[in-house]
Amino acid sequence: MHGVVRRLVVVILAVLVVAVLIFIAQSGGTGSKDHGRGSRPNETSAAALKTCTTPTRFGAQSVSNEIRGATAKGSLWGLAFGHVPPRASEELKIVWRMTGSGPLRVVFNAPDGSAQRLVFGPEAHANSTYQRPGDEWGTAFRFTTPGCWHIHLARRDLSGDVWLDVTA
Repeated sequence: MHGVVRRLVVVILAVLVVAVLIFIAQSGGTGSKDHGRGSRPNETSAAALKTCTTPTRFGAQSVSNEIRGATAKGSLWGLAFGHVPPRASEELKIVWRMTGSGPLRVVFNAPDGSAQRLVFGPEAHANSTYQRPGDEWGTAFRFTTPGCWHIHLARRDLSGDVWLDVTA
């Protein structure tokens, strides 16, 4: 009898795991999560704006100015030119390499959730010495205040996110 119950529990757990994986795949994976400002998506308290709950870190694979974005599939890498970590009131240029197809779209949000304009970009780069998978684009950002800034990058079949803690 205990063997039958044990097998039933294993089957139920397997069905639940598959259901969760299907839900994650259909909801867009990591591209739809709020990794930034706190426990509530629209929370704008001063404490919530100070730091990211799970910031994207510079220093990917021992390159101090390289960052790896979160994607459900594919690859998203950035190489920063400027002060790392970023500081408020300063401009930061980031060259992105992203797999997928189609043009790159970039959405840039301040810690309060408001959409911000890029200084420039995304501009496609034809030739490069930056060796990561995918096509390359150049962008520049100006962080006006300290806090958790969100950069969402998307192509036709892939999206990714970077959350940056900007210091004063």
